[in-house]
Amino acid sequence: MLDTVNKIYTLGSNFIQAADGYIRGEGPDSRYPAHNRSTVQIVVKTQMAVLRPKFPDHGSPFSRKQERDRKTAAIRSAASRRFDAQGVQGTRLEDIASDLGLTKTSISYYYASKDELAEAVFITAVKFLEEAVQDAAELSGSASGKILGLFRIYADQLIDALAGERAHPAQLQELDTLPDDAQERIVTRLNAAIGQVNDLVSDWLASSGRDLGRSEPVTFCLFSLLDWLKVSAGELSPAEFRKAADGLLDVLKTGLATPGELSARIGVQFTDPREVPQIFDRDARNEMKRVAFLKAGIRFFNLYGFEGLSLADVAASLGVTRGAFYYHIPDKESFLDQCFDHSLEAVEASLDSANEDYSGLEWIQRVLFDLIYMQASGMTPVIRMNLMSALPTKRRNRYRARLRNIWRRLGDAHDAAVADGTAREHDSQTVEAILASVIFLNVGYTLSAANSLDDWRMSEHPQSSTNDYLNILLYGLTTEDA
Repeated sequence: MLDTVNKIYTLGSNFIQAADGYIRGEGPDSRYPAHNRSTVQIVVKTQMAVLRPKFPDHGSPFSRKQERDRKTAAIRSAASRRFDAQGVQGTRLEDIASDLGLTKTSISYYYASKDELAEAVFITAVKFLEEAVQDAAELSGSASGKILGLFRIYADQLIDALAGERAHPAQLQELDTLPDDAQERIVTRLNAAIGQVNDLVSDWLASSGRDLGRSEPVTFCLFSLLDWLKVSAGELSPAEFRKAADGLLDVLKTGLATPGELSARIGVQFTDPREVPQIFDRDARNEMKRVAFLKAGIRFFNLYGFEGLSLADVAASLGVTRGAFYYHIPDKESFLDQCFDHSLEAVEASLDSANEDYSGLEWIQRVLFDLIYMQASGMTPVIRMNLMSALPTKRRNRYRARLRNIWRRLGDAHDAAVADGTAREHDSQTVEAILASVIFLNVGYTLSAANSLDDWRMSEHPQSSTNDYLNILLYGLTTEDA
């Protein structure tokens, strides 16, 4: 803060005449009436600035505001890790306090309730996205350059988070467990950021000449890849993450496919026999009921998490009694276990089916299309993989082994495609991880993006939407052969 007073400099001396009519020197007793001083020779009227420092000042330990900001940031960061691993409903304030060496009362001093803390955590994640989107939109150059800039900026922010310079953003999941007003505040801001990205995609489509139906599926895919970046930052070292981020940028620039080696659009070629009514077969009817329970369960688990799911609500959504439901589903843990088995079985079946007629990059395209179409159409939802933490260790390890095998098969197919010339050379490990991530449409920004585009749903035109979703991954932003 600057206070100003009129003063007169006395040249040739060390005295100042101030507005109060006195001349002050450098010493403690050098205050004399101005008319008694004969040393004044030349007088210049100006403004004297008295510097009053503002606080906080570079992390001053005396600033209460900065101290509070540091503490609330630490609480949000600890809560973010817990929410990612256990979900909002599965996390207690006592757990977060324990991670920080605090008491629950200490947390409550800053956040009155878990809902209030969860909203703050998710708003922080949205701000993280908003910053990257705004910075990318302000870049000069082409729309494709701005989209690439978004990923570069977002990766740099995550690098800063790994270095402890800012909080790591939480996964935007289980928003439906929050009060309606909190949901609205989060979603309103998120929608605006997603809309900005969709505008960039629209500009890119207009300038690129890509023959796509709408911009939204491409935007949906971009948010799936942003999700992958965020999750990877929490699992890799800074050096490993930088390599992965650079690998993703390479894929986004040019795509996976060698120009001219792949059909831009493919169609649905499979049917799920479990979808065909068999009304005279008792076992078939029971299986249909079980599958209906699992599909509903997967949707409820994805929205509310393990702790937030109510078996009674799932039964009510299907119009069956609790007794009929519990006949097939004895308890919630068993229900989650069956949902995981059902989801991974669907993924594995798609990989096996593609083995019969495809290889290399065509195999990858077919597998990705089938899996994304199944989810986009609502035919076969797939559960969030991070819900696995709610299962006992033995079951968790079993499903992790199945996931690793899926990853390996995707990676082997990419290596074969590079060898036969149908795929461009990219970092194999990064491509494998990207492919294993984009087949799940049920996490973080991806799910939020799907819910924010009010006038569009992939389920309305799942075949064209799935092709458009895959376009940027297969052909990139800059290649002309798509």
